[in-house]
This record gives sequence, C-alpha cells and structure tokens, in this order.
Amino acid sequence: MAESTKELTDEGAKVTTTVEGSDATAAAPAEPAGKKGYWIIHLLAIKDEEKFFAHLTLANSKTKYGGKTRIFAPVKATLKGDPVAFCAVIEFPSVQAAIDCWDDEEDYGAARKLLGDPETDVVERRVCVIEADPLPELKPGQGFWINHVHAVKDQEKFMAYAGQSIPLFSSASMGPVVHQHVGAGATAYTVAFAALFGLESAQAGLDMPANDAYKAAKAAGNMAEGEDDVVDRTVCVIEYDPQYDQLAAK
Repeated sequence: MAESTKELTDEGAKVTTTVEGSDATAAAPAEPAGKKGYWIIHLLAIKDEEKFFAHLTLANSKTKYGGKTRIFAPVKATLKGDPVAFCAVIEFPSVQAAIDCWDDEEDYGAARKLLGDPETDVVERRVCVIEADPLPELKPGQGFWINHVHAVKDQEKFMAYAGQSIPLFSSASMGPVVHQHVGAGATAYTVAFAALFGLESAQAGLDMPANDAYKAAKAAGNMAEGEDDVVDRTVCVIEYDPQYDQLAAK
C-alpha cells in the first residue's frame, strides 16, 4: 500500500509518499481546483451612504469581468488593527480579471467615478487582490476571519504560529497580495497577504483568541504575550448573512 499527501510549507508544496510493500505505488496527490481572483476588502468607514450604495448598484450591473459579490457584511469585531466597519469579498474568474476590472470604464471604472475624487470623501477602504482556491459553499450564520497581513516581521515565528492555527478553522482561502487597488489618505497601508478563515459561527470567531489550541498556536510563534514583533495585521470577524449580499447588490 502507498499513500501520498501534500502540505504547504514556507518553502512551498511538500509531497510525502508512504510505502508499504515492495510492489506498492502511489498516485500523486490531487491538485486543487482552478484558482480564482479575489478582492479582499476592508471598509474602514462609509461616509456618504447614498453615493457609496449608488456606486455598488452600478458596479453590480457590470458583467464584463465576471465579478461577483460573495461576502458583504458588517464587522462583528476587529480583533487586531484599525477598526473596520464592513468587509467584502468579490470573486473573479481569474486574478488578471480582478486587476483589469478596476480601471475599465466598461466595468468597475464607471462605478468608481461615482465616488468622486478623492474617494475618501465617500469611503475609506483597503482593496487588495489575491489568487486563491475557490471559497467553500457559504451558509447563513457561518463566521469568517477576514485578514489583511501588512507585514511579517519574523517569518520563522509566524510560520510556526500559522502551522498550528490554520487547522483550527473549517476552511482557508489565502494568498499573497498581487496588487493593491486602493488604500488612500488616512487609510494608506500596504497589504502583503490576505486570508479568509471559515468558522462554524461568528461567535466561534470571537471566541477563538481564548481557545486553548489557539493560545498554543500563538505560543508556538512566541506571540503569547504580544505579536507586534512578529506580524502587523488587521483581523476582522464577520457573520455571513445573505441579506447583506442583497444590500450590496441592490
């Protein structure tokens, strides 16, 4: 008998094959389904709701690049970083579509004009693009951590923490930021990595920092007493509720 497994390490994908018996063979582990492009958005403040939602209405009418709102939700709590009011996740067929859509006046570029210049008079936000595995099926009441990692200051410690903490979540869609569309004015802040971590509920997300296994993960990365020397990040907890998707699409 032979079995192959695949795991993600800080050095890339690692394949391990365990063999029992001289005639045993093992097929390579299955590759993940085709990746998607995502906008991972932190909305720090919506200052003019009329203009902001008018821009969303026009944005959601555009179909050239295949963008689709998967999550739009108020933030239950910002566990780390500047307070965030809403999070949004927009899915595209590819990462290139997620990049090109922004300025194209046949798509989101037209909607963005409704925000004016500077857009910070209407909304303060950070919008970054990642390539990631497709999101799982979303269920009402499900919780998510939606994270922006601004800088990893100690790679070894952070990877030790990540290796123990990621399995505590029900799903993980993540990737390095390949492009940052906006983070202007008072919200200017580079995002290096973004992630969505699924949970059974938003309450589970709120309770995670007190979870013994999560505390052990923090300790593994020497982050138990504080993490500022290891990572600079913004961590938000949201609850998926289809009514907010409808609000975003109206």
